[in-house]
Amino acid sequence: MKKINMKTLIITSIVCLLPIILGMLVYNELPEQVAIHWGIDNNPNGYFSKPAFVFGMPIMMLALQIFCCVVSDISDKNPEANKKAVTVYKWIIPILTVILYIVTVMIALGSNLDIRKIVMIILGIVFIVSGNYMPKLRADYFMNMKAFWVKNRDEKLVNKASRITGYMLIISGFLCIASILFKPLVSVIVIILSILATILIYFYVFCKSRK
Repeated sequence: MKKINMKTLIITSIVCLLPIILGMLVYNELPEQVAIHWGIDNNPNGYFSKPAFVFGMPIMMLALQIFCCVVSDISDKNPEANKKAVTVYKWIIPILTVILYIVTVMIALGSNLDIRKIVMIILGIVFIVSGNYMPKLRADYFMNMKAFWVKNRDEKLVNKASRITGYMLIISGFLCIASILFKPLVSVIVIILSILATILIYFYVFCKSRK
């Protein structure tokens, strides 16, 4: 079995669980049903019970973080070459967990926050960071993880797709942030276009690999 980076795994796992401390401190002030999902109009349409939110949400994010870290380490054939980029990606889930937990608690306690703008800013930053580091990953990292379902594992093709995806993510990130200046529908359109662009890139790789 390939080596797991236990230091990063343990530290990021602890960060995923840190929000529980905040939840316990304000536990008695939280409503019995905590909103955890909102529509485009900023109205809540999804709830967790108070215990499920305070304890369950960080634990679910912890499970996701462990899964992603282990899969990444097992699949990475060149950990030294990919170290910086992979480390950045491994910190995305823990940081998002802390930020979104704090925002959710603030809203549950009565703060009048525009969740749409907050989410789009966070999403934009994640896209920009991901797009900046994606081209730095070696092609065999993607191919071994089967992120690109290609028949002929062409390193040049995967590198090209990685660069295109990186540029697309950076552009999408800036558009996500800019969309908060307009009506909510603009944010929805930006997200849809970003998803479609990603699908087109995968389709491009798929077609090229069959030639």
